[in-house]
Amino acid sequence: MRLMASELIRNFLREDSGALHTVEFILIGTLVSIGVIVGLAEYRNAVVQEYGDVSAALLHLDQSWSLTLRTSGGGSVAYSYSDTMNYSALDANGITVTAPGGVE
Repeated sequence: MRLMASELIRNFLREDSGALHTVEFILIGTLVSIGVIVGLAEYRNAVVQEYGDVSAALLHLDQSWSLTLRTSGGGSVAYSYSDTMNYSALDANGITVTAPGGVE
């Protein structure tokens, strides 16, 4: 038995047995969406904090060096470089990086 298109549409519109499942799916989808948004916000905060930690580590990297060469005549020649950077609080895009305790 074949149903006509209009009769099929009418039967479809009258059918309400799946209405409760639709509400449940909407509630579950809403809760999952809220959880994903909160999770991504916390992930963003953790990444920003990690970048701040890396920038603080690079800021305190000491690249000082010294080299003493002995000449054939018994003397020596000394070369050196002192990395004297003033450590201070940096503020970029709302991220404040401060020097660890004891470093001025």
